[in-house]
Amino acid sequence: MLKSLVSLALLGVMGAAQAAIPANINFDGYCDGLTGLTKNGYGVAGTWRDTDCAGTNVAIGGTQGKAKGALAKGYIMTSDLYPVYGITLLTVINGDNTWTLYFTDGTVANSGTWSAAVAGVKQQGTKASFQK
Repeated sequence: MLKSLVSLALLGVMGAAQAAIPANINFDGYCDGLTGLTKNGYGVAGTWRDTDCAGTNVAIGGTQGKAKGALAKGYIMTSDLYPVYGITLLTVINGDNTWTLYFTDGTVANSGTWSAAVAGVKQQGTKASFQK
């Protein structure tokens, strides 16, 4: 099941029209986002910021994917939300400014668009991108 989920996520990342993904992004319309996205080799790691709109942060990390002929890579990352919700999610960040959260069984938990985060500007939105 997890193998098919990863395959599905790879297709989503690799099939998107891609642009550079900044180190800090906000999930549009939500209180949370990703910060400190750092690439190393084929991997990427960072922090899922404000996962519960109450200041809780969790580590996130995974791999980069790039379609043949694409200009930039997208990210496929897992996050352990056990401290907040008791689950693990797969997060796909595409270079076309879209994101999707998957449960480990492959179903979509949520999706939307992202924007580059501006330092010092409070995130808009009163709910988190994932609600249990």
